[in-house]
This record gives sequence, structure tokens and C-alpha cells, in this order.
Amino acid sequence: MLNRNDLLHLLINKIKTSDEFNHLSTQDQNRLESALNQQFLAPDLNQILQEEMYDEIDEAFTILEKKTFQIKISIKGAKPPIWRRVLIPNTLSFHQLHEVIQTVMGWTNTHLYSFHGSPGVFECPDEEYEFRSDSARDSNTSIIGNFLVSEKDTISYTYDFGDDWEHQILLESITWNQGLTFPVCIKGKRNCPLEDSGGIHHYQHVLKVLSNNEKMDEDAQFFRERFGDHDPEKFDLEETNELLKIMYLEDEMADDY
Repeated sequence: MLNRNDLLHLLINKIKTSDEFNHLSTQDQNRLESALNQQFLAPDLNQILQEEMYDEIDEAFTILEKKTFQIKISIKGAKPPIWRRVLIPNTLSFHQLHEVIQTVMGWTNTHLYSFHGSPGVFECPDEEYEFRSDSARDSNTSIIGNFLVSEKDTISYTYDFGDDWEHQILLESITWNQGLTFPVCIKGKRNCPLEDSGGIHHYQHVLKVLSNNEKMDEDAQFFRERFGDHDPEKFDLEETNELLKIMYLEDEMADDY
């Protein structure tokens, strides 16, 4: 069920993607968006939106026209860049998008996560803490196509709140291809860092140390033992798509029970 903030956010997105809005100058677009965001918080809107409207409104916004999103997932701060380009249905939930990211990047799905940015905050409720953010929406029930609506829209994704692996999700293009049944990775560069390797800056420090074969101090020897089998340049597109198919089939089987 949509709450008031969900509804108002969706209405603002509808305005921003309208032909009338796109025909405005950039300055007028910015002024209108600022005014809309200010009104978003106006307390008198609570008097306008009545609870009995929600069933009808929720149905209107959750029945989406099926489209294909081309997204680019990049680990922030990685040099050279670590990224994947993926085709996904716009009807995925944010939790399903999390599973796609885990699979195509090569993470092991052993830590908590959060999506955050102008579309809002989306988290999977944790048994102990419920949500980490007071403004968070449930990632299991929030559909990405209701919040990412225009090409070049972005949202951030954080995985593992200890290492804080930050990713940028960029909506590169939208097509009307409705034949996409499950996500497909079409390109990518470089291997995913190892889990629990200290975050992107520490990971890059490790790679720098390992690139110097003459370095033989205690840290270098520890890193060689810990990262000995890790190839930072490896990325196998065919294997990645096989893993996506397995993930999809497992989700389908789970839905049948």
C-alpha cells in the first residue's frame, strides 16, 4: 500500500516526465522542481489525501507498462572502473534488483544493503532493527519502475555497512521490449573485490602492494596469502549470465511454494 510520501513522490515524477515539463527551459524546470519538492513536505497535503483514496491509487501506480531498462552498475571510487551493464524488466522490486547486483558483480549476498538517492531510501526490513532509516520504504514491495522513470535517473546502492561498498545505478536507456523474461548482463569490466576486504580504498591499496613483486614486508606477504587466487581483471560474461538464469529459476521455484 502506498503511503502519502510514496504517492506524492510518484505524482512529482509524473509531472517531471510529462511533455509540458520537458518543453520548459532548464531554469524553469529547476524552479518548478524546487517548488514541487517544497510542497511535498507541506502539512496541509495530509488533509487533501484521504485514506479511502489509497486502494484505488495504489492499483493505478503498481500496474506498470512493461519496459526494459538498461542500467549500468559501477562501484564508486574504483580505478580502473569496475562495472556491469544489465538489461532488466522495469517491474522488478528493489530487493530483486539487489539480487541482480549481487549476482552480476560477484558479491555473496552475506551483508545488509540499502538503496538511497532522490527516489528515496529502500531497505529490506531487518529482524533486529526493522529499518535503518526512518524514511525507508520496503525494498520487497517497492517497484523500480515507479521510482526510476527517465533516462539518466540514478540511485545509489550500498552493500555491507562495514566496508561500505558504494555503487551507482544509472538508468541508461528505456525501451518497449516486453520480451525480456529475466535480467541479462550484456557487458562488464574487471572483477568484483573480495568480500570483507576493507572497502574500495583499502582494496586498491592491496592491489597496488601486490603489483610490486619486490615488496616483501609483512603486509605484502599477508596480502599475497589472502588475495593469492584473486584476479582483479577477471570478468566472465557467459558465466555471469548462467548465474542470472539460476537466480531467476530459483526465484520462480520459491514463488511456486
